[in-house]
Amino acid sequence: MAKELLKGNRSEVAAASMHLINVRVVFQIILGLCCLAACAPDGRTQGLRITDADVPIEVSLAKPATPSTVTVSDGTPVGPSLVLNPSLNEAVRRETAKYSIDPLLIYALIAQESGGKVRAVSPKGARGPMQLMPATAARFGVRDPHDIAESVRGGVEYFVWLLDKFDGNVALALAGYNAGEGAVDAYSQGRCFILSNGRVINPSRLRTGGIPPYPETRSYVRSIALRYIRMRARNDHLK
Repeated sequence: MAKELLKGNRSEVAAASMHLINVRVVFQIILGLCCLAACAPDGRTQGLRITDADVPIEVSLAKPATPSTVTVSDGTPVGPSLVLNPSLNEAVRRETAKYSIDPLLIYALIAQESGGKVRAVSPKGARGPMQLMPATAARFGVRDPHDIAESVRGGVEYFVWLLDKFDGNVALALAGYNAGEGAVDAYSQGRCFILSNGRVINPSRLRTGGIPPYPETRSYVRSIALRYIRMRARNDHLK
C-alpha cells in the first residue's frame, strides 16, 4: 500500500511540474526508527504524510515561508485537544493557521515538551509550554516564555523556520527542535561540528540521514509521530 502511494506521488510530481519544494515525509514507526522520502505538493500546499506502518495520515502544510490567509474560526474543529487551558488552545489554533499547519501536530509537540504546562521549566533551562531555551526565545522575540501567546508564537515560528531549513521535512524539523539544527546538519552531512560553546557534534562523522543517533531525540520524534497519529485518528472518529 505504501509503495503504491509513493509511486502515485512521483507521477503527480511529473504531471504537476510545480515550483514549490517537493517533499514527502514518511514516519515509518518500526522499533523507533524513522524512514524519510520526498512527496509532491498539492497546489499552494505541500502534502506531508506521517504513517504508522501502512496507515497514512495526510497533513496540509503551506510552504512555510509563505503565511496562509486561513483565519481561525470558533467553529473550526481541532480534535481532542490535550490543552484544557482555552488560552493555550486558541494560541495554537491562531499561530498554526498562519502557516496552514495542522494544529494537532503542534499539540503533539507541546504534549511531548511540557504536557501543556505553562510554568514548565526543564533541567536544561527550557521554559514554557513550548519549552524554549533562552537563546531561542531571544532569537524569536519571546520576552516571557511563560506567556502563552508569546511562547506559542515563538515556538511555532521556530518550528516553521526549521521546516524551511530542512525543505519541509517534518521529522528533521522535530529532531532539530529537540537536538538543535546544528546536530541535524552534522548528521545529514556526515561532518564534525564544533559549537561556539565547545561542544563537539558527530566526531565520528556519521551520516544518518539527519536525525541524530541520540536515544532521546529518536524517542522524541517517534513519540510525537505516534501521539499525532492517535490524535488524528481520534479526531477523524469524532467528526
